[in-house]
Amino acid sequence: MAALEGGKISSGQFLAFLVLTRMLAALIDAPTLSVTSVEHDAWISIILSTLLAVPWGLFLVHLSNLFPGKTIIEYSQVILGPWLGRIVGLVFILFFLQQSAYAVRVCGSAYVTTIMPETPILVFVIILTYLSANTARSGLEVLARASTVSFFVTLAMLVLLLILPMNVMDFGNLLPIMARGWQPIQEGMLSSFTIFGELLVMTMLIPYLGRPQDAGRFVVYALLLSGFLFTWFTIVIAAVFGPAMSSLIMPAFSLGRLIQFALFIERVEVIPLIGWTISAGVKQSLFLWAAMVGIAQWFNLTELRALAYPVGALVAAFSTWLFKGIFDASDYFHVKRFGTLGILICVGIPVFLYIMAMIRKVVRQTFGKEG
Repeated sequence: MAALEGGKISSGQFLAFLVLTRMLAALIDAPTLSVTSVEHDAWISIILSTLLAVPWGLFLVHLSNLFPGKTIIEYSQVILGPWLGRIVGLVFILFFLQQSAYAVRVCGSAYVTTIMPETPILVFVIILTYLSANTARSGLEVLARASTVSFFVTLAMLVLLLILPMNVMDFGNLLPIMARGWQPIQEGMLSSFTIFGELLVMTMLIPYLGRPQDAGRFVVYALLLSGFLFTWFTIVIAAVFGPAMSSLIMPAFSLGRLIQFALFIERVEVIPLIGWTISAGVKQSLFLWAAMVGIAQWFNLTELRALAYPVGALVAAFSTWLFKGIFDASDYFHVKRFGTLGILICVGIPVFLYIMAMIRKVVRQTFGKEG
């Protein structure tokens, strides 16, 4: 591990990574709102998905703690053996590449849709991916320091975005609660939980924590904070736009255009613009770095930096191949499209690894006693 990535990150930087990873989906396309029929009850779905994600996050931390100092790519091979373990590791690597590609695609699409419609999206994809590959190439410590600054900037931007439209909010738009029953809320909950699945990347970060014993506590903090921010965001969107909320392409940008405060602050679209640029950059860099580490461990390489640009090129290719436009990217988290597969990868496979690890432990203890 030291030969690949000798850096360490603090618990606060770990939290910043996890929150920013979650916030990108909220700041750009809010898929819980756009790909489900939950409408103004979306805040209920997000609260439920957050409560569901907390034990899941703690489970991932517990699984990683069974194999201290190893990433999920490494201990998959320990649990399942070199061949099956490599297949599982390859699935995770493809997932990291896909998430990095999603980040750059939605950010590029957001720019094209909102402020630069004449610019080919490939321009944004190339520029953002090149910058992310450079950041990932610099190592985890550099990326972690950048994420800390980005976290506070994004948090400040988001709080401003949610406070300034107070004069146009109508909380009566939140009523009636559960007017369409439980089914839409359940659909929204699963879609929102799929976004939490992105936090599987924590299994690549925990071995590099300066205090691994703090991982569980800070995972809970990150999940509760991101869940609170996304719930608050959803309530504001519902209060401002009412029944039209589900038809918004990028709710945060639409919210910024409505802001009028103190006669001289208005149309502050720059707030969500800054927020999603920073979030997308950190998320793309983090998942690109995770894919680099995974590939290096999969092939037993001793050099990590040389992978940055080839993996970046792969991410750029994935972003144009997997997602044809902003609507296609927004539909990415729909339960009927990717949600089920995402839950299988992010929840099903780790549970399978844990069960096999327990079986392996019992077998070893049994044969040890017999021996």
